[in-house]
Amino acid sequence: MKRWLTLCIIFPLLIAGCSSLKEESKSKPPETKKTAQKITIHQNTTAETAKKIAQQHPRVDEAAAVAVNDELSVGLNVSNVNRLFLKSIRKEVFSALRKRFPKHDIHVTTDSKIFKELQQVASSIQKNPTIDKTKVHQKLQKINDDMKG
Repeated sequence: MKRWLTLCIIFPLLIAGCSSLKEESKSKPPETKKTAQKITIHQNTTAETAKKIAQQHPRVDEAAAVAVNDELSVGLNVSNVNRLFLKSIRKEVFSALRKRFPKHDIHVTTDSKIFKELQQVASSIQKNPTIDKTKVHQKLQKINDDMKG
């Protein structure tokens, strides 16, 4: 009887203590990442060089690259039997780009949808050099998030 009474007293205290911890964590506002830094697009230099490096791989048919600040996103178009080697193609292109651009945050994908999106962003930058850089940066962030799955 004593044990049951002890459990009835301790159990509600444990539950009340744990629920107060959850409420405290919910009350804190999430920290937002401020993008107050200046956005620069390196389409003519970094992106073109990355595109050429990616196209040198024998299994890559086409490549698209966009470089904003220190982020480099590269999409690869691979077809037919070469699609069996997607993982090794990504690794090899990534390592070649890492050697050339050691300070950049590099993203490489072989997904055809993301490749087309990168191609569209790259062509819009080429056609309109005075494009809104914040929109390009946001679009690139979305593409990079999609690459991670």
